Amino acid sequence: MVKHLQVDREEKYEIVEKWFLKDLEMIDGKEADTDNPCFDMHFHQVYSLAAHSCASKYTFARTLSKLNARYLQKDLKIVNFDDTYLNDDSIWSSNNRDCLVLMRICFYAFSLLCLSLWPLS
Repeated sequence: MVKHLQVDREEKYEIVEKWFLKDLEMIDGKEADTDNPCFDMHFHQVYSLAAHSCASKYTFARTLSKLNARYLQKDLKIVNFDDTYLNDDSIWSSNNRDCLVLMRICFYAFSLLCLSLWPLS
């Protein structure tokens, strides 16, 4: 965990605390169905953290999951996260698929527009 400092016009980061991935037992997103950037990380004690945004929280969880799968292959519990956004193979995940998501939303909007203009006789 780093602390952001701004001295004069310079930005500096100071390491406040370090954790090891091997000690991480669980990541709790707290609320999967709301836009909440807060989450808990369970080590030997529970640390409550807040991300910059909900998207940042999901990106962080995906990154930890990938690092765990690549280097540790241990059972890392990720709870109270929406699986649709957590899985990288999902169409709604934001890793370079923003255009695809936008195209799908436009398609649905166009379909609704066409249906609303259809005559009801």
